[in-house]
Amino acid sequence: MQQKLVPGIVGISTYVDFAYQKAMQRAAAETGGADGPINQLRTITATLDFHLLIANLQAGKRAEAEAQVTEAIETLARAGADFIVVTSGTTSTLAGPGRERTGLPLLDIAAACFRPKPLAAPVGLLATGYTAKAGQFDAAAGTKLIVPKDKTQQRVDQAIFGDLVRGNPSRASVDVLREALAELATSGAKSIILGNTDLTLIADELRKTSPVPLIDSTTAHARDAARAALTGTL
Repeated sequence: MQQKLVPGIVGISTYVDFAYQKAMQRAAAETGGADGPINQLRTITATLDFHLLIANLQAGKRAEAEAQVTEAIETLARAGADFIVVTSGTTSTLAGPGRERTGLPLLDIAAACFRPKPLAAPVGLLATGYTAKAGQFDAAAGTKLIVPKDKTQQRVDQAIFGDLVRGNPSRASVDVLREALAELATSGAKSIILGNTDLTLIADELRKTSPVPLIDSTTAHARDAARAALTGTL
């Protein structure tokens, strides 16, 4: 199976970008079989200044954050990418201007979580407050998802932006996220999407104590990117 499309990756975090590449290559090998690409799916990557992006988001400078993402998407377009893969649920909410300027389609991280089969409903969402408010996962589900309560969401954001984005999650942060999962399940969630891609670093650990099935958006999105690259269908 010959690769038909080249993914343009908007890189965010070294740890998460590596997880994406690993999952994409494995999915490509599974999809292509003996006729698939040998060892490597061709991709193009433009990496953001992640420190600056977080600073812009925390300072409420959305326009500046969007400009960062737009510049990366334009770079990928010039390099020959056929579609865009943003390796962050939060950052993907900033991709609108870049899509409009380049015409490149964005592979939706939220929609990828509902492929190839629907999730057990009601569905919960564990992500940053930015992602939860953007509504992209609600749109993909066709209904409003269950999210943490305000105080819990603040603690989740602190855990993600405090040390998870640095690739070094603390025990305290893991405990916060476990408590948030338990709260979502108590609120009625029958399955929960890990909508922040940094959560892939501790997804296996969280699954050990989660009361309901967890969907790792990083793995789901990466596998969907490999499928699109090989089949030519977004």
